[in-house]
Order: sequence, then C-alpha cells, then structure tokens
Amino acid sequence: MKLFRKQYNQPGTQPGVINEMPKGELAISLYDYNENQLIEKHDFTTDQCAAYINNSNMTWVHVQGNPDRTTLTQLANDFGIHELFIEDAANMGQRPKIEIQEDQIFVILTLPLQIEDSVSLQQISLFLMKNTVISFCNGQFDPFAGVKSRLNVQTARIRKRKADYLFYSLIDTVIDWGFPVLEAYADRIDATEDLLLDNHDKLILQKIHRLRREVLLLRRQIWPQRELLNTLVRDDTSDLIEAETKLFLRDCYDHSISILELIETYHEMTNGLMELYMSVVSLKLNEVMRVLTIIATLFIPPTFVVGIYGMNFSQGAGPLNMPELSSPYGYVGVWLVMLSMIGGMLVFFKKRKWI
Repeated sequence: MKLFRKQYNQPGTQPGVINEMPKGELAISLYDYNENQLIEKHDFTTDQCAAYINNSNMTWVHVQGNPDRTTLTQLANDFGIHELFIEDAANMGQRPKIEIQEDQIFVILTLPLQIEDSVSLQQISLFLMKNTVISFCNGQFDPFAGVKSRLNVQTARIRKRKADYLFYSLIDTVIDWGFPVLEAYADRIDATEDLLLDNHDKLILQKIHRLRREVLLLRRQIWPQRELLNTLVRDDTSDLIEAETKLFLRDCYDHSISILELIETYHEMTNGLMELYMSVVSLKLNEVMRVLTIIATLFIPPTFVVGIYGMNFSQGAGPLNMPELSSPYGYVGVWLVMLSMIGGMLVFFKKRKWI
C-alpha cells in the first residue's frame, strides 16, 4: 500500500481534462434486464453500449480494467456524464466521495482486497442515472461476480427493482469486501502476537510496523465511505433513489460502521503490539543487566582479596607484613576465602530472590 497513490493532472491543467493513459487490459460488459428477460453482453464496445440508452429496461455497463482516454470520453458523451466526474474516475487513488445532481449520482469507493500477505486498494467509480448504472473498476479482479450471479436468477429481488437497487447492491458489495480483509488482519495480528512472545528479533518489529502502516492507510481510505453512505441515506434532493432502497442503504451504512470499528480496534492492537515488543526487549535487557550485575558483584570481594595480596610488601620488614605469603597453605587458604565469599553471596541473593 503506497503512502501516496493518487494520480493527478499537472498543476494548471484545465479542469475535466483526461490524461492519456497507458493502454491496458479492458473488458466492457453490459446487462440489460427487466423482471422477465436478461440480455448479457461481454467484450462490448462503447458504440454498442450506446444502443441501449434510454430504453425501458435497467441497463448496467461494467468497465473492468484500465480504459483509455477515448473510451472514457465516448462513455461520457453517450451517457451524459459530467467531464469532472469522468476525470475523477480516470485518476486512480481518489478519496471516497459522492456527487449528487438532479439527473445522476456519482460515487467513488475504495475496494480493499487481500492479496497473499498484503492489501491492495482498488478504486470503484459508480454512476447512477435513470434506469442506468455504470461502474468502473481498475485492475483485473472483478468484485461484482456475486451481483452478476444474482442477475441471472429471474426470481431475484434485483431483477424486480429499479436501477437504484442495483446501485445499492454494488455499493454493498464493495463495503462487504472489507470483512475478509479484516479477518486476514486479525489472523496476522494473532500470529504476530504469538511470535512476539516467543521471539523478539528485528523481523518481528518489521512485521508490526508493516501492520500498523497498512491498518492506518486502510483507515484513511475507508473512513470517508461512512459519510458517503450517510449522505445517500439522508439525501432528499434526488429522486433517483427510492425510499425502500434507502432502507437497504442504511443496512450498508451499519456494515461500514462495523468495519470502521474493527479497523480502529486493530489499529489499537497494533499499537499495543509495538508497546509489547518494546516491553519484551526492555525486560530481556533487564535480565541481561541483572545477570551481568550479579557476576560483577560476585567478583568484587575476590578482586579485593587479590588486590591486597598483590601488594609488594617485603616479608623481612616485620612479622605483620603479609605472613600468609610464607605459609605453605596460603594459596589454598586465599582460594577458600574467595570461594566462601562467592558462595555466601549466592546464598544471600537466593534468599532475597534476586536470582
């Protein structure tokens, strides 16, 4: 997850200008349906999509991949999408946002995906117009496979409702993709915590820092979606979303709140892991320092004894000038004295529970 992932135009560029983008894989799908029939087209072109504009059926155009400037401009012209909206859809890394007009609603969402041991954030752009929904999803992963499967069931609720319900279904799908990501984060945090208690090398610190960074960036991207959904639920200026659909949007809003609460919890847990790591390292350092202090303390009395008998006094100067030096048991006696000191100190430390 990059710290700065927003694509933008050069400063001073005219608003609404779409930069030329590198050509990549692109797939345009169209679903034209009502309660009785479903027309499903794949690998469509923008010219073919135009034939389904303004009919009485519900029409969903899904653009998967990285469209070029020509494709985006054509879709904008055919469906009457504002140039500023299509510019935001083209520039990846946008903050989740919502724009409500009388004849269309534009929404940008962040889709979190768990890929191996990392999280990828994809931008989802949705346009709602009368009887028409257009969705843009960069990358190769299609998050709306479940919605497409529901469209193929004739008795499904989505086939009986208007385009606003499809619009809600796409938003709800994007929001719910956050739960598998958070489940993976929970497993990673648990595994890191268990590993931290057994080991405290620098690799653990790197894992903790990576977790903190990803959770923080995920929070920054997911947080605005709560206000986005709240705006949709409370909006009374547009007739594109029916009152009954707003009930489902409120449920979607609850899901977003749950995800945010989990993100906040995991953010606090990762901070706690960092504090636990520092505590474990400090405790280990204290253990080492205690052992070294005990060893140094044990050798202080023998060093004192050795220092005394290392002084160069002459034995012939008098009977009190180190008489032990002439004793046949002087060397053994000094050793016994030093070992007795060490043993006594060990017993004393043991009674005080210092070791």
